[in-house]
Amino acid sequence: MIFAYLLCITIVILLLMYILICKYARYDNYLKSFIELNNNITVLTSDTEMLAMNKAGLDFFHFTTFKALHKRHKFLSKLFTEIDAEDKYVEGINWVTKIDKMQNIKVEMHYHHFKQIFYMQVSKIRAHRYQVSFYNISRMIAEKDAIAQVAEKDDLTQIYNRSKFNKVLSLALRKAEIYKEPFTIILLDIDHFKQVNDQYGHNIGDQVLVQLALLVKSQLRSQDIFARWGGEEFVILSKDSTRNDSYALADRLRESIESFPFDEVGRLTCSFGVSQYEKNDNATVLLKRVDDALYRAKNNGRNRVSM
Repeated sequence: MIFAYLLCITIVILLLMYILICKYARYDNYLKSFIELNNNITVLTSDTEMLAMNKAGLDFFHFTTFKALHKRHKFLSKLFTEIDAEDKYVEGINWVTKIDKMQNIKVEMHYHHFKQIFYMQVSKIRAHRYQVSFYNISRMIAEKDAIAQVAEKDDLTQIYNRSKFNKVLSLALRKAEIYKEPFTIILLDIDHFKQVNDQYGHNIGDQVLVQLALLVKSQLRSQDIFARWGGEEFVILSKDSTRNDSYALADRLRESIESFPFDEVGRLTCSFGVSQYEKNDNATVLLKRVDDALYRAKNNGRNRVSM
């Protein structure tokens, strides 16, 4: 009698489980059909692993079926890298359960040999079911970067402008204070440039500025920051360098400029001021010191370097 009773209970439980499994299977099939309507890369996932990916996603990763994708990549987090976040949101295999609805997580995926940037959003559909959508923002990022680059460049010489240099200087000062990273500033000015404009005209004067910028830039390291300070003045921030390093660099630049045949004008010279970051310097103090050095070079006969 007891055995028959237990058998009945077992059968009922199994029947209920079967009904629930069928119900979940039907619901999952509905969700799989639903994500296909999305043009963005969309994934259906449980708390831990992927259950389905729409055609847009399969095409992106070059898989013909989800089964083939899932065989190689069981976990969604293996398909992207989280970027630009101080605190990582995507940690652990159940990371989808910890992300707020409609929260934009910036991630990077690889498409052929190119990197694509996406905003990832996680939406909880029901218990243990999540929809993860990826919105491609690569073009928006590229356009934003292009606009930023234009805003940071001097219109004439196409090197950095004063505003950009001030931002770089501010960062260099913080690094020098915290991490003791040395740097120097070189300020240079074209000698008697007013005479060039008066004798040859401003168009030729502009041409001289462009040629000088190209000449100087060709002799700098990739980590050096070169900017037009204003008018005929240019400034260089030389990272990881000492006063003596930058003096030698300034003197090499001085000799190159002196021997360069500028179009229409011929020979020109420049004067240089050099200063190194010192403890407790701020931007005002450091720039005043390098400006004073340039002033001394001018007063001592021009075409020279002063520290």
